[in-house]
Amino acid sequence: MKVATHIVFAECCWFAATAVANVHYEVPAVLIAAVASVLPDADYPKSWIGHQLGTISEVLNRLFGHRSFLHSLVALLLVTLLLGLPPWWLLGSPAPMLAVAVGYGSHLLADMMTLGGVQLFWPSRAIAVFPGRDEYRVRSGAGSERVFVAIALVLAGLFYPVSRVGFDGLVYRMGGADVLYGEVVSVTDGDTVEIESQGRATPVRLIGVDTPETVAPDQPIGCYGREASGYAERVLRERQTDREGNVTRKGRLVRLEIPRIGDSEDAYGRTLAYVYLDPDRDGTYTHSFNEDLLELGLARTTDFSHEHRREYERLREEAGERGAGLWGACPEVETL
Repeated sequence: MKVATHIVFAECCWFAATAVANVHYEVPAVLIAAVASVLPDADYPKSWIGHQLGTISEVLNRLFGHRSFLHSLVALLLVTLLLGLPPWWLLGSPAPMLAVAVGYGSHLLADMMTLGGVQLFWPSRAIAVFPGRDEYRVRSGAGSERVFVAIALVLAGLFYPVSRVGFDGLVYRMGGADVLYGEVVSVTDGDTVEIESQGRATPVRLIGVDTPETVAPDQPIGCYGREASGYAERVLRERQTDREGNVTRKGRLVRLEIPRIGDSEDAYGRTLAYVYLDPDRDGTYTHSFNEDLLELGLARTTDFSHEHRREYERLREEAGERGAGLWGACPEVETL
């Protein structure tokens, strides 16, 4: 197969794998998967990478032949360990190692779908193919390869958005949410507020974030709890000064998104919602207060499923790497 075919199929496999696995990745991991997908053809001097390697490719071809050692599970394991472990150790993220494994493995799978197959279980000379019947496999350079690329592109486009939010996030997103506008009348702590809407007061628990406790009965005030509560108070209840110099606080108008899938209230009767602000005063209400708490290191993430779980996990990890907020101030909290 052509190098472009392998790259497209590698990205299809990468998006599919990360849609299933709870792995947070950025652009470098996508590029790593693409690079790893062309490595098995290093044993073929006429391939693109073989041409780049020159003499090295010729030596590999003489020693092993094409689609043998470098197209085996042994090579997949060795390459994954050699190229994937160092960045995992340096960056603390499994995404690069998984990208190497998926990219390299996608090449083996794609070549199994051709008429020639691969020696997947090298040093055994047995040829592995998939599917079993010749007429269903791809002929390299023929029209069937173009069809293969087209299908891979379509699947990659379908898997990409799922890989960013996860299957559970996709389900929540498809279910939609009820929207409620109201004024913040009080702040209980960093992740709990009271909203007044249409003359009714509603206690609200922010979805996906968990700030240190400050008001829990029979529990001490958590490390960085006062800072989280103070931030919520400052942002959600703006300070105002009248003509006589008296200082008061007025609650901000916010937009609540209440998911239609799952419980709408927690065990304490509080409405579960995402809270959005309108910092530009233009009526858009698109700024997420939940995300603010995570970016500033004022909250941890919760472990239950919701629409923005993967995005929140990424923000929490980034805050931990920076040592922001509680991640740098609280000795009992391990940075990520």
